Amino acid sequence: MMSADTLSAAAVQEKLQTRWAGRGGILYAREMPSTNAVLKEAARQGMPHGTVAVCHHQTAGKGRIGRRWETPPGEALTFSLLLRPRLQPEEAQLCTLAAALAMARTIRGLCPGLAPRIKWPNDVVLGQGKCCGILSEMGMGAGGVDYVVTGVGLNVNQTAFPEELANKAVSLLGEMRKEAAGTQPLDRTILLCRFLREMEDIMDAVEAGGFAAIRADYEAASATIGQPVQVIAPAEQYTGVAQGVDATGALLVRRQDGCVETVLCGDVSVRGLMGYV
Repeated sequence: MMSADTLSAAAVQEKLQTRWAGRGGILYAREMPSTNAVLKEAARQGMPHGTVAVCHHQTAGKGRIGRRWETPPGEALTFSLLLRPRLQPEEAQLCTLAAALAMARTIRGLCPGLAPRIKWPNDVVLGQGKCCGILSEMGMGAGGVDYVVTGVGLNVNQTAFPEELANKAVSLLGEMRKEAAGTQPLDRTILLCRFLREMEDIMDAVEAGGFAAIRADYEAASATIGQPVQVIAPAEQYTGVAQGVDATGALLVRRQDGCVETVLCGDVSVRGLMGYV
């Protein structure tokens, strides 16, 4: 796992251990404004299920609710996966939950000592810091969902962050060096290929059995379920306790008056009462 970085289309294709994830094609460039934007255009042009867009440096990445996603050249892993899932439009957000679970499994499998958890709906955290963000964007066709482009930004080899992120962002290498100072930088190609293998298994399970097929694993990895949360919506803010996730991927929050709200990904932010997580 610890080796010189090899990220390229050829390196990814050589290391793939999948049936369809990554097999639709690897769109690689040293620099892209946004892997999601590149892959959405490719999706509209007919690129197949499983196509990946990945770059060495993303210059205009974005997260949910219009936030920027900073990706220093060569230090982060930024990529998007094209899915043409057999899901109803209201289930499309399951692709985001699937990607979060796939990344948590990837980190556990390749980074000894790290204990990733999922902050609903689209972040993976280590301790109290965010290491991964996910943004899924859907395109509709005449028969329903045409495609879902799921973009992932993973902090891999950063050793420092801008001041405004220093208290809430972490990297895999930074966290591993807390336990073993001599840990070498991580190979982004290996991380990407492991993620694609995990994502393939999870998406196959979701398409066959819905969220129920991964519910136990997702809940076991969740940093949100069972915790007090603050829901920040355009029209209101309220606090409650996260009860679980429903069949479409929406978060169920029991308000202080006992009413259970169904919280969609959309334009809502969910925070822990004691901080970001």
